[in-house]
Amino acid sequence: MRPFRAAARAAEPIFPYVCLERPRAATDWPLVFQSIDPPADNGVRRVELHPDHLVLRRRTASVPMKLTLPLAAYQGLAVALLDPQGEDEGVAIVLVHADPALSVTLYSAPHIDDVVAEWRGWSAALGLPMLVTEADGTRRPAYGMIGRVTVATPRLRRRGRGALKHRRPTMLRRRAAGRPLGDLDVHRGERELIARD
Repeated sequence: MRPFRAAARAAEPIFPYVCLERPRAATDWPLVFQSIDPPADNGVRRVELHPDHLVLRRRTASVPMKLTLPLAAYQGLAVALLDPQGEDEGVAIVLVHADPALSVTLYSAPHIDDVVAEWRGWSAALGLPMLVTEADGTRRPAYGMIGRVTVATPRLRRRGRGALKHRRPTMLRRRAAGRPLGDLDVHRGERELIARD
């Protein structure tokens, strides 16, 4: 791995758009990339994204800093506009922390074409909720979640797709209509046809 060295600060943003490839297997972790960090000496920080934690490295006043945070410390993944007041349609998917300086951009693009697919993909890969930003700036989960499981309204079972489908024919699985007990004939005082002697 290449050592992280300070460089001269650039006047323009170094990484205007971020497009990380999501890990598909356990061997694809960790993801190591650089992101913009204006307070740092060289204007960038190094990010190491692991399946369960995140490592941020940067230099401030020529002092190397390393911060390791568990992913549970992050609120989730939110979609943000790159230029909220302008006409630019650029969007970003941000790993949101309560401290905005610790938030990390995982995906950004000048268009909104693939943002929902990336948003869902990163949410599934990291096990964090998808966050929707309200007009007042608060964030709420797009879907209810319990841990890594998305909670939805229960659906009715479809008949014919259960475990017994291949064991018994459909006609035999149907129950016959019952007969009311009040219509049975009762015979009293009659002689039996069967001899028991």
